[in-house]
Amino acid sequence: MKKYKSKNAVHARNIEWSPFKKSFLAVCIGAATMNVPVYAQEAQEDDTDQIEERIEVRGQRLSLTEAQAIKRNADTFVDAISASDLGALPDASVVEALQRVPGIAIERFAAPNDPDHFSTEGSDATLRGLPQTRTGINGRDSVAADSTNGLGFDDISPQLLGSVEIFKNQTADMIEGGIAGTINLNTRKPLDSSSRIVSFEIQRSEGNLSEEPEFGFSGLYSDVFSIESGEIGFLVSHSDVDLTFRADGSELGQHNLVEDAAGAGQDRYVPINAGVRSTTTERQRQASSASVQYQNLDETLLLTAEYIRSDSTTKWLEYAFFSDDQAYGSLGDDVTYNDVSFTGGTLVNIQGGLGPQTRQSNAEEILEEFTFNAQYQVNSDLRVEFDVQRVDATTDIVDLSVFGGFIPSSGSGINILVDAQGDTPVVDFLTPSTSTQSAEDFFNDPSNFFYRAAMDHLEESEGDQTAFQFDVDYELDHEYLDSVEVGARYAERDQTTRWSTYNWQNLSEEWAGGWVDFNGDRRAPSWDGDPFADIGDVPIAAPVQFGFDGFHNGNAGGAVNGLFANPSLVADYDSFITGLAGFGRPPLSARGGAVDGTSYLPGEINRITEENTAFYAKLNFGGESRWSGNVGLRYVNIDTSVAGGENYPVQTSANLQLTPEQAAFFNGDSIVTSTSSSYSTVLPSLNVKYLIGENLIARFAFSKSVAFADSGNLRYNYNYTADTVEVDPNLEQSPVVIDEIERRSGNPFLDPMESTDFDLSLEWYFDDADSLSVGVFHKSIEGFFSNDTFNQDITHNGVTLPVSVSTTINVGDGNLSGLEVAYQQFFDELPGIFSNLGVQFNATFLRESGVPNQNTRPNESGSPSDVSRAELPFDNLPLQGLSKRTYNFVGMYEDDDFQARIAYNYRSDYLLTIRQVNLGVPIFNEARGQVDASIFYNLTDELQIGVQGQNLTESESNTRMQVNQGGDTVVRSSFTNDRRISFILRGSF
Repeated sequence: MKKYKSKNAVHARNIEWSPFKKSFLAVCIGAATMNVPVYAQEAQEDDTDQIEERIEVRGQRLSLTEAQAIKRNADTFVDAISASDLGALPDASVVEALQRVPGIAIERFAAPNDPDHFSTEGSDATLRGLPQTRTGINGRDSVAADSTNGLGFDDISPQLLGSVEIFKNQTADMIEGGIAGTINLNTRKPLDSSSRIVSFEIQRSEGNLSEEPEFGFSGLYSDVFSIESGEIGFLVSHSDVDLTFRADGSELGQHNLVEDAAGAGQDRYVPINAGVRSTTTERQRQASSASVQYQNLDETLLLTAEYIRSDSTTKWLEYAFFSDDQAYGSLGDDVTYNDVSFTGGTLVNIQGGLGPQTRQSNAEEILEEFTFNAQYQVNSDLRVEFDVQRVDATTDIVDLSVFGGFIPSSGSGINILVDAQGDTPVVDFLTPSTSTQSAEDFFNDPSNFFYRAAMDHLEESEGDQTAFQFDVDYELDHEYLDSVEVGARYAERDQTTRWSTYNWQNLSEEWAGGWVDFNGDRRAPSWDGDPFADIGDVPIAAPVQFGFDGFHNGNAGGAVNGLFANPSLVADYDSFITGLAGFGRPPLSARGGAVDGTSYLPGEINRITEENTAFYAKLNFGGESRWSGNVGLRYVNIDTSVAGGENYPVQTSANLQLTPEQAAFFNGDSIVTSTSSSYSTVLPSLNVKYLIGENLIARFAFSKSVAFADSGNLRYNYNYTADTVEVDPNLEQSPVVIDEIERRSGNPFLDPMESTDFDLSLEWYFDDADSLSVGVFHKSIEGFFSNDTFNQDITHNGVTLPVSVSTTINVGDGNLSGLEVAYQQFFDELPGIFSNLGVQFNATFLRESGVPNQNTRPNESGSPSDVSRAELPFDNLPLQGLSKRTYNFVGMYEDDDFQARIAYNYRSDYLLTIRQVNLGVPIFNEARGQVDASIFYNLTDELQIGVQGQNLTESESNTRMQVNQGGDTVVRSSFTNDRRISFILRGSF
């Protein structure tokens, strides 16, 4: 019988199977469940070499050997993280482990356009400078419930995984969707090992800022049983990991150009205010998996069924003294400047807007996936495979805020002392100039604070996908042609997002009937008499103290506590509504036009259904020559249907005068409708590998790839608003007319981005875990997603009017090139204990040209709050999220008992966002490096204890804000986060 040559371990379906003995790599994956010494008991049958019958493989060497084997044997450009590596360093999530891979940089803010909220845990990743990366599980596609397309890294616990593969180019059998590449998460399977595995991990972690000890547990049971017809394997795993993080930050507000600020006609940029904030995040991940595999006696049939469930809950509570929407008071005599901006001094008499803020966000994301896969070796030449997948995902978010303010003391506001000479702004809050109270008394006196406003935001979204795939692999009896593969895939995705606006509503103000102070006493407005007169009570929970004592960049209130709205008011939505009921504030559900039974307007509910049909053909070549590779074509057709609506609200502004046409246009209609679009393309690919010497490989790859728009940018939510202007501003009650009609919307007719990709590399594998590789790549990209504004004639209710339309479009083309270098080695040849040393190093260098910024906001696209941020405020900006340089250096030590690592990750400065969510200006992230380390000791062959440390040097994350078209930047913010220490006990039996 002719020997069957199975697919690579990293083919698109990504299910490793051969009708012969389990591979050395599969044994390693199973044994790598915990980082304790293991042994490969079976040899691998291979056409080129033999592996010794018994090989001792230990933790770090195991992880590098495993990852290197995946990279070396891949049929395209691949990097990998093994199961061992996922637990070797204190990475709280998959995305944090990814940062150590060449070409990947991770984001540490909650969202790129919201750099006021630092995420201690890595939140997102770019691959080769681009966010358009497809993510999946076990080679399959996945689905998100929110406004994005694919799997979020928060959805999957790292404890579920056996390896992570990063594909940097394409083969025809891979699912399309990522021009940057594909990140594939592989779960463990029972037949990865031929013996029983029982493993567990218990951890305790604590951060030096949060000071909250948290615990985590994960366990796995896998076993294989011989039966009359073959063997059957079972695997179950579960993890429950809690983590608490804290991040503290200081910030300078929006900078305005002040004429003659420095005297002698010298204009300077000056902040309107400054502030501090502290955010504590509690993260809980619960993940479970169960799989069953059956293989017959002659190993020609393999059946795999698997169920995965991941439940990720995130709660963050923030206390902040800050505001970005009010003008500054005046400048003190101590103010200093450089050639561009303010560098320090006192901001005097800051009044409206500035004050204490209490905010809590509760989010839960659930992902469930069921899959079934059947592989059958029909004969010596023909192999078939069938795969079915069902995914369900939900996202629920409740985001609540209560804003406080300061009641002016004899007309005087707060003073702020600022030092902005370095990268870290130092901020101290001072009492008003007219106050007779000490700082401690002033900032702890509830009669000095009032309840200003509250804001609620909700999201309830769900998505599901059903997919079928059928593959055929036929071996060719040819000297140079190995096999031909063909396949078909059909997937249907259904996604419904319910995403409300941020519903800011006033609670009390001087201009709205008086203040309600933090005692719950209502004060009469100053123009109606004594501003401190008690004119009634509002029942509300008592405020709480939060201490900024010893704050890393300043001391709020001169190193004293401050008062904040009680966090019970924002704990959940019922408490929010009942706790603020005395103010008569309307919640989201009370808005006019809300869909019956919900808190959402028609334009905030969007459903997208997508049918994806794909066919591919792939020829594998090489035979017994030094050349090998594959060439193929993939045909893709996507039919998209988008349900949405058009809103023409009645205009009721005071003194507004409408023309008959305008009155007919804004007639109050809220129309529910839908539309559809179709896209198809052919994606060619070519991958060539040449064996120069026994361990020296050259690779080349060419492919065409596509990236699909986030589903939020496809929304059919046509919201029309009127921009008004006074006829005569000098009149006390001037008539108001419509200056321009605006529409902010998604674009259900967006085409995917397209890229032509080239890769070239030289890889030297000079030992099982030792290698050196150098690679270059180039991408030519067309049809970037970007927001634009243009005029269009719109007809409604029998009239046609010009409308300024702001939406997402395809625009421009550009080039992205890069160089990647990776080196790893254990120094076995050194004498004594030095032979236990090892090192890893990688570096990535990127260059972009002509790339337009991807100016999109899939969540907010089309919302009323998006009005002032519709256009780019600056041009000639670098590509958002692209760092020109990233480095990783890892030093390792390993002997029979100890394993130790120390890792340094560096990312050069980059454009964090082209438009900060409140200011609408670009924010740059300064270069940052972080040191992490771990040490483990083998108590026995089965038990291991260890300590892991993250952010050991307590690195700060600093940002700068661009203030003009010329590119001048000023200090914006600085954040510091926990140095986290974890104690770990692992066992494997």
